[in-house]
Amino acid sequence: MSTIKDKLYFNFGGISSRDFKILSIVLDKGMYEETLVSTREIKETEIKGSKPMLNSVDNSPLEFEMTLAFEDKFTDEDIDKVIRWLFVDYYRPLYFEGRENRVFMCLPVDETQIVHNGLNEGYFTIKMRCDSSNVYSPLITTPLETVSTSSTITLENDGHFEVYPEISIKKNGAGTITIENLDDGASIFEVRDLTDQEDIYINCEKEIIQTDIIGVYRYDNIIGDFPRLLYGSNRLKITGDCTIQFRYKNKYRF
Repeated sequence: MSTIKDKLYFNFGGISSRDFKILSIVLDKGMYEETLVSTREIKETEIKGSKPMLNSVDNSPLEFEMTLAFEDKFTDEDIDKVIRWLFVDYYRPLYFEGRENRVFMCLPVDETQIVHNGLNEGYFTIKMRCDSSNVYSPLITTPLETVSTSSTITLENDGHFEVYPEISIKKNGAGTITIENLDDGASIFEVRDLTDQEDIYINCEKEIIQTDIIGVYRYDNIIGDFPRLLYGSNRLKITGDCTIQFRYKNKYRF
């Protein structure tokens, strides 16, 4: 679980709260209360004389509050700097020191008020809304793997969902590249009839494949399903001479 209320410092948009001498504090009494899973709504169709038919489960984007206090007395300039830093109009990555493996893509929403004693000492509470119901790991990028004939690469997924990686391939010699997930029922994905030194980019989630050869499309050269990473270890057997690299983010409910 990604607890955050016991963490003092955080990083938003690549900038640490330490740079602004701001702490994330807790005003709760006793035990901490935090979101475990985002709000869920069931979509059903009523059927006369029978149980309702489940159509879907909609997950609302995560929302959470942060109470931020200045370590020292603040000035008008300090307030302006914080506003420019936090109150952006697009989602930016946020993580807490000590929980760097959980990244929230979020931005501030609703009204924010500052509480102070008239002596330039105080705190303010900000409400963050995420781009989805999920939290992410930092981007995981595998080393460039040079494959001669065949090689097996192990990718770890410790998240709550299966994930679909991005793949970069440079073909050495003409031919076919095969990716077989030995831990997913030996599912096979192939890209056939590639040319020597051809660069291929594959987005498995969006089912996009691109080549650096102008005017050429590779969708007709694909066999099988785009690779996915299940929970746990995923042993991917790569067959075909190439240099290959994977990129992905694990996804969590919180």
